Amino acid sequence: MSTFQFKQFAVAHDRCAMKVGTDSILLGAWAETAQVRSVLDIGCGSGLLALMLAQRLAQQGEDYHITALEIDSAAARQAAQNIRQSMWASRMEVIHHDLFEYVRQVKPHFDLIIANPPYFNGGVECRDAQRQTARYMAQQGHLAWVLAAQGMLNPSGKIAWVLPYDMAQHLRQALSKTVLYCAKWVEVITKQGKAPQRVLLEFRLLPESAVQPQTERSEITIYQADNQYHPDFINLTKAFYLKF
Repeated sequence: MSTFQFKQFAVAHDRCAMKVGTDSILLGAWAETAQVRSVLDIGCGSGLLALMLAQRLAQQGEDYHITALEIDSAAARQAAQNIRQSMWASRMEVIHHDLFEYVRQVKPHFDLIIANPPYFNGGVECRDAQRQTARYMAQQGHLAWVLAAQGMLNPSGKIAWVLPYDMAQHLRQALSKTVLYCAKWVEVITKQGKAPQRVLLEFRLLPESAVQPQTERSEITIYQADNQYHPDFINLTKAFYLKF
């Protein structure tokens, strides 16, 4: 399928290494949008997360702007096309740029920085350079991505991520030595009774008080034991999926 149709927009993804998937849909539906006016989508791919947030912020009646950042030229062009064809194009822009160069050029001003980042730090090479870029972190790890995001974040802003469970644990531990903390930790269970495979994460800047904030923990299940969609998943994503 080269185009994925949602209730209020369509996403073509044939020129993107990583296609529309459940991880991004969960993240885009879950990320906190209260008091959000400016959004940065890092590694936007097809523009899916940016479009989901545009829909949500428009429904809230917010005056907002969304920046979608993508290093791969083909994916950036496709994201721009998807956004131009949406009803929120005037409030969105796609920038073809490297994250670590971009962060040096902008002042902190984003209320929400969101990403479904590459998951793998190495391993078997992918069949093409585009997919390699999308899947592997090369010399930059997840911590470097989050710290880059921190440099562009408003003092009251938040960073929303999705990662495999073990990588989420590693990142949270690494952040214990920074000025960020994990405000929310949502374990994603693919099927009822199984162990969590993914984690939705929200990071915030530590408050000036000496008290360490507690992490809000919860979980979401995608499928029930009978292979039907779980009500929690339906309620979270029904504003987007045609089938709900």
